[in-house]
Amino acid sequence: MIRLVIFEEQTFFRFGVKNALEDKPDIRVAGEAGYESALFDVLARTTADVVLLGINIPGDSSCIDVAHHIRHNYPDAKILAVVNEDTSQTVQSLMDAGINGYIGKRQADRFELEKAIRKVAAGGEYIGRIDSNIIN
Repeated sequence: MIRLVIFEEQTFFRFGVKNALEDKPDIRVAGEAGYESALFDVLARTTADVVLLGINIPGDSSCIDVAHHIRHNYPDAKILAVVNEDTSQTVQSLMDAGINGYIGKRQADRFELEKAIRKVAAGGEYIGRIDSNIIN
């Protein structure tokens, strides 16, 4: 069973992810958060196999700071970022921070999301379908 924690500021997006995965017997949404402090509360009380990390987060920290914090404090958790196609510098910085993969927020469908979660949970790297110019 893959335990997923969703960190994304948009409630509707979190709802959509949960709804898309609810009938998957091998993936369980173990927690969700819309703010950084709530994410760290969830991670402190829940074992996460994968953290789905939105890059537009409220608060003083950046998604890169959050990725570093997760990698340092929860080294067994895999990080799958949800990115936009206009964020090449952010994606490269996230890769440098140790994320395990990313998917395009506008391009990914539920099938790609499932595939990406399963791949990073198994220890692989997932490079999603986004603008081909995003990573040089």
